[in-house]
Amino acid sequence: MRVKSIGLTVSDSNLGVAKNNTPLKTQSNKYAKFDNFSPNLCQSLKLNSLNYAKTVKFTGSLLGAFQELNTAMVTCKTKDLKGESVGSRASVNKLLHDYQNDFSQPNDAIKTTIQTGTKKIDGREVPIKARTQVKLLDKDDKNERQTLLFEMAVREPSKDASNFDKSKDLKQKISISLTPINYKGNGISEQAYVLNTKGNLMAVVEDGNDVLLTNAGKITKKDKSQGNLSVSATEAKNIFVPFTTSPQTVKERTPMPSIGEGSEIVIGMEDGRFENEIKDSIKTFVNKVKNGEIVLNQFHAMPNAKDTQLVMLAGGFGSRAEYTNASSSAIFHDKEGGTQSTKGVFRTATGLTPMETTFITLHNAGLLDCSKDALEIGKNIKFYLNKTGNKGNGGYSVGLQKTMARPDRKSVMLFPNDAMSRMTKAVIEANRIMSEGNAAVVMIAKEVPAKDCINNFGIMKLGSNNEILEFAEKPPVIPEGYEKDGKCLTNTFQFAVSNEVFEVLDLVEPFFSKTDKSKETRDWSKQYIPIIKTLTQENDYDKIRKQLAFVFGPNSTPIDDETIKKTKDILKNQKLIAVPTDEPWADCGTLNQLYHTTMQIASGDFPLEDFERAHLLSCIDTKTGLVASSPEQKKRINEKYNIEGQVMVVPQAKTINLKDIKDIPVTVNEAI
Repeated sequence: MRVKSIGLTVSDSNLGVAKNNTPLKTQSNKYAKFDNFSPNLCQSLKLNSLNYAKTVKFTGSLLGAFQELNTAMVTCKTKDLKGESVGSRASVNKLLHDYQNDFSQPNDAIKTTIQTGTKKIDGREVPIKARTQVKLLDKDDKNERQTLLFEMAVREPSKDASNFDKSKDLKQKISISLTPINYKGNGISEQAYVLNTKGNLMAVVEDGNDVLLTNAGKITKKDKSQGNLSVSATEAKNIFVPFTTSPQTVKERTPMPSIGEGSEIVIGMEDGRFENEIKDSIKTFVNKVKNGEIVLNQFHAMPNAKDTQLVMLAGGFGSRAEYTNASSSAIFHDKEGGTQSTKGVFRTATGLTPMETTFITLHNAGLLDCSKDALEIGKNIKFYLNKTGNKGNGGYSVGLQKTMARPDRKSVMLFPNDAMSRMTKAVIEANRIMSEGNAAVVMIAKEVPAKDCINNFGIMKLGSNNEILEFAEKPPVIPEGYEKDGKCLTNTFQFAVSNEVFEVLDLVEPFFSKTDKSKETRDWSKQYIPIIKTLTQENDYDKIRKQLAFVFGPNSTPIDDETIKKTKDILKNQKLIAVPTDEPWADCGTLNQLYHTTMQIASGDFPLEDFERAHLLSCIDTKTGLVASSPEQKKRINEKYNIEGQVMVVPQAKTINLKDIKDIPVTVNEAI
């Protein structure tokens, strides 16, 4: 016998369903498949598999909420311009509101298993699955409201990941209990979300002023007069440990006249993405310098500063921007063209954005003058808006160079917008090596624990004179010869490139595959660096053709001997060189990386300017783990919530006043 219940087909032999269609009782861990859902969107619904579950009734709202969970957590409503679904979110308030009439008594619960992403294991894609529980905790009949629990658990996938319970140890667990607003308007007004980025989950609370984010902490609202709100997130490797720190004395500085003239920096922006936010953010930084809020050391220009074109790539697409949008209601591409904030304009606890942190490094290195009266939008800060459709940071850089190149510039120095870096000596050394004319590319390299490089950073193997002999981009395992004393030299994406390299890249462009539709067809680490490495280190033309054919992609045009000779003649004896350094640097493209870098700065292990660290110390709580972006925000959060563990709070996204930034000049490249 088969029993149908609102689009769900279950078998009585599997689940022991009563033949008179009475409510289902707690049974064994069997699955019931949905007939009316596409298998690539949702997996299965597990009924009453919790021992403490009593009864559950199926209604249209329950099935609708399950569909919403799969749609929200597995797919995006829109995709970015590269065609990548970069992340998803589920509204806990909406889900629990839809569920609240489906449970008759406390401990009623349902359980689902959905796929939240994939992970490569032994060369094949293994699903990352999340076990989801929704449970009625208690009922408040007097106020006609009830508190429900939404819980997700993710385990590290194993080779045999067909069964959730056979997967490895627990990776993450997020529990959110809240009282949803009922038909009388009673309940919690704060919005709670679960964000999913390639299987990594994060809990978010948005209260109209601030947005709190955590994957390893607890957030509890103090005032429970309107109901309960409690968030608990666990991730074993990110547990916060309280520590103490000493106050930071800020040395008073008097503005001094600059010595020599620096270069200019071009902020490269994607096709309209975050354009207004980036301009608005940098305008804020310029004004802080003008009004004396930021006073830096006296600027001493490097002798060859004018020979160097500085470029910062900003406003790109990526799955790592989960902490960057201050409004979770707009996060992850809810509208075409993306959200209205970016990691490039996210103001950290230091009072600066990661981008502005690099500005100060370039100032100290004698390349970019950030002094009062010298720093000016349109003067030494310029903007480039890419409309070429190039995919990846490499093609984007080539388009920018063609558009913004000046005859007096002999090389380009590229920087990311999502790193906290104070590698002043390394920047000076990289620029010095490039000025000698013997280098095609000079990469600044940092020693990083080998385990942190896997699937995360590009790493390199060096020969004599620090020549880069081998380069592995985000390897799944550390290749032989790359690791030394448990560490690897990683690419910090701070590097100098000779003009000759750009000439060569222009010559080889016609040989790239015309059918490659991947999201990064012109990436420095994946395509351009291997091309330059092959042309500078290999002399056998047959070997060059084979190696370049692999880089150019399937169905590409074989490169001819004449073009190979031209490229080698242009490059002459130029080499790929590394500048290893132990100066402070951290990739801050994710919440975890930014959070832990913030705590490093607080403890003194990551030295920045006095005013940066002093601002940070006024914005964090080393006993509870809270990281805010201003002292006022920290006070407001502590008055409203109990915080424990790794919790970061960012301001609500603001609306940009276009009138204030409409006159900021932007160079646009429509096509190459």
